[in-house]
Amino acid sequence: MAIIGALEKPFGRGAKYKVAAGTASVADGGEIDTGFRAIVAAVVIGSNPDHIVAITGISGGKITVGIHDTAGAAVTTAETVYYIAIGY
Repeated sequence: MAIIGALEKPFGRGAKYKVAAGTASVADGGEIDTGFRAIVAAVVIGSNPDHIVAITGISGGKITVGIHDTAGAAVTTAETVYYIAIGY
């Protein structure tokens, strides 16, 4: 994970949000650990154009990813997923 920036909270002073972006090798149901305590926003993009990648859950600083082929079957082989997350 690479922290690439910091954002001020929109209301008042306080802790700053951080922005992380990177790649992870995951299969359907796999988790990406961003290193944050909590995530407020995230986006994932798959590297295989024939697969559908989606966020199925966020818990603390981890993003759970769902990957399916065009027929709807879960992809059980790990593949590269790109992510960007905002958290603290």
